[in-house]
Amino acid sequence: MKSISSPANLRTALAAIFIAVTVHFTQSRDLLVDFSRPVVMSTLRLLGIDALDRGEVMAVGRLHVPWTRDCAGINLLLVLVALAVWVNRNELRLHLFWLRVLAMIPAALIANVLRVLTLIGYRELAYPGVESPQTHYFIGFVWLVPFVALITPRDERPLSARLMETLQAAAVIALLAPMSGTPNATLVSLASVLCLSTSRVRFDHAQRRRWLTFAWMAGGLAIAMVSVESFWLPWLLLCPLLGQITLDRLLIASCTHALVAMQPWSWGVALLGLVIQRYNADAPQRDEAPAFTPREIREAGIAFFACLPMPFLASTLLSLGQENWLPPATVESRPMPPNGFEIRLAGQPDDIGLACYTAATRDRHHTVRVCLKYRGIDVEPVAECPTVFTEGKHWFREFFLQDGNLISDYSGYVKSTFRPWSPPGVHLIFVCLKDKQEPQAFSDACEVLAKQFHEQCQNPTT
Repeated sequence: MKSISSPANLRTALAAIFIAVTVHFTQSRDLLVDFSRPVVMSTLRLLGIDALDRGEVMAVGRLHVPWTRDCAGINLLLVLVALAVWVNRNELRLHLFWLRVLAMIPAALIANVLRVLTLIGYRELAYPGVESPQTHYFIGFVWLVPFVALITPRDERPLSARLMETLQAAAVIALLAPMSGTPNATLVSLASVLCLSTSRVRFDHAQRRRWLTFAWMAGGLAIAMVSVESFWLPWLLLCPLLGQITLDRLLIASCTHALVAMQPWSWGVALLGLVIQRYNADAPQRDEAPAFTPREIREAGIAFFACLPMPFLASTLLSLGQENWLPPATVESRPMPPNGFEIRLAGQPDDIGLACYTAATRDRHHTVRVCLKYRGIDVEPVAECPTVFTEGKHWFREFFLQDGNLISDYSGYVKSTFRPWSPPGVHLIFVCLKDKQEPQAFSDACEVLAKQFHEQCQNPTT
């Protein structure tokens, strides 16, 4: 057994490294730009479409498509290589293992060209709009699927079972990619790998697993309706068709939630889950019954494949018809791309700034602490005035405009937005240098300005 388990363990570690590289190098330089850009431009011209390479931008007919690092294909290459290593980690024939890994280099080039062309086609159809971030990553995920067959190992199990495991890993990596650079992204990616390491299609305990799958699907619908997209990654990892819902999996999967991963105790939770996982791995395994029938296996596979696009498409589909918020014309404002505005109100003190952030989808806004942490700023509440936060140089105070109401604290905002289909509203963040005002005076001034702005938003013509 050692001769079998040792290569598998080595390749599992190698897969973990590749997946970590995938997440952390999504912002790397355009290593494949010299290959993918000429192919994209040539393909467009062969299709009779006017295309002009302007360096940072591709002029395609009436479209001006920015050429980003993501367009170069390095991300897709890393994803496919990570997938190839991961799903073939138990392959004993070394030449097949490396052949499948190396095949991902041309596969990544082809998949990336098709992805960029699809994005261009989408933008042409949606002109002048562009795809949401979720739709952008879904299009990339779709073009992963045809190449999954190239790297899925053959064994005695049904093809649907093997595809379920591979596509789950692909979807997890696609969800991890946009989290690059976020707080504790390392913990989130490692916890995801630990969960994936125990993901294997299970068709035992038929009745129990069937009900758990119904609950899992209902949970996905609930996540979509109440717009808590940070739950998609743990939801995907805890699919009851791909493993037991055990204490170790629950602990480790909880660390893939962005808010949990930010807590100082999250590494301890993940370590505890890992210890329990290693203990369970050494325990004797026994076959369980009754099992799914062949017909039920096909139905379970169909249900899983139907749910797989939900994390990518739910917010986009639910946002159809959602109106873009704009500050009232009576207020002086300046856009701050991608979804912000700098506001100046009549009588607003020069030392107090106001920024408003809208939501591109129905996803709920984060607290000011989380928003600033994603920008590399750690703030803490001020002891003598808990509504005010500071990072040492500035004061910050937040409000929310939601469903016609002005909400002064995050708990009230969560309660207001927790019902299905509720709009996410607008996040207001006031800022001031510490040496300009005392925290309580700053908080009181923000209250006045927030009420003034709320009144103007409610009565934009006055």
